[in-house]
Amino acid sequence: MMIPTHARSLGRASVGVALCVAMPTASASAREVAATHAQGETVLTGTPRRVAVFDLAALDILTTLGVEAVVGVPKGGGKATLPPPLWRYADTRYADVGTLFEPDAAALTALKPDLIVVGGRSARSFDKAKAIAPTIDLSVRGQGLARAAIENTRKLGSLFGVADRAESRVAAFEAQLSRLHAKAAHAGTGLVLFVTGRGAMVHAPGDRFGTAYDFIGIRAAVAPVAKRGTEPRPAPGTAEAAAAAQRGQAALAAALASEPDWLIVLDRAAATGKPPSPIAERLGAHPQIAASRSWKEGRVIYLDPKGWYLVGAGIDVLSRSAAATLKALEGVQP
Repeated sequence: MMIPTHARSLGRASVGVALCVAMPTASASAREVAATHAQGETVLTGTPRRVAVFDLAALDILTTLGVEAVVGVPKGGGKATLPPPLWRYADTRYADVGTLFEPDAAALTALKPDLIVVGGRSARSFDKAKAIAPTIDLSVRGQGLARAAIENTRKLGSLFGVADRAESRVAAFEAQLSRLHAKAAHAGTGLVLFVTGRGAMVHAPGDRFGTAYDFIGIRAAVAPVAKRGTEPRPAPGTAEAAAAAQRGQAALAAALASEPDWLIVLDRAAATGKPPSPIAERLGAHPQIAASRSWKEGRVIYLDPKGWYLVGAGIDVLSRSAAATLKALEGVQP
């Protein structure tokens, strides 16, 4: 049985070693801040004024904290790669510095940022970025989305001189999580479904979006799995692809047969492009899903597609998700 992570366990202690500030000497004109991150430590001199951000979770946090230092963002997909609260960054006043995966070295060099923030998809480009300007990696590394959002909010609040504002935002988020976890603890079991086009696959604790169980605080209807590797998907039409599809269908049938109290749905098609039809229509057309008690009784939680698939550990996007999930749990009882 999975024990939910309660909000109070996500408190101040988790960020204690994230930042250390060296007091300025007589010869120093500004403070030096040593920021510890996923790929080591980066020393910054003074508060960053020109920042290029490749990690959408960091962009979410900076926006929430009212930091106006962002000058460059990846624009490979325009507004399609951003949730509505971040659409402002598609404006021409923000330089295009590449994609979510790959920085444009020439554009970054011309921009002359005093800080580059990578994370998640762009983490592999850390070395390329740090050759241009000081770089930090705010990737989520096993601590869960809520904890990562809290740690990175405090870290960025300290870096940009808005620590009090960050602490206030964290306190509100922790209180929100406490309310959600208290409700979810009595909601029965949940089953996370990752929907790709017209198909659906189970995500158990240990899978990429299995973190939703812990975030919501709901007991998983399926057993945890070992964290999966990053092996490439089998090519469509191959025997390997057919075998993988059969395994996925069997896992889905077995999970639905356990009659989970709630279905927790993430629609990849809505996150990355135009879905073939509304998500409820696609799920309702799936015989096994449509036959489940949770579907028939309307116990379905729809996770924000762009927020969960593209942004991840942003404190604003997760706050919105927590509020929407709590509303769903309060509206229907198992």
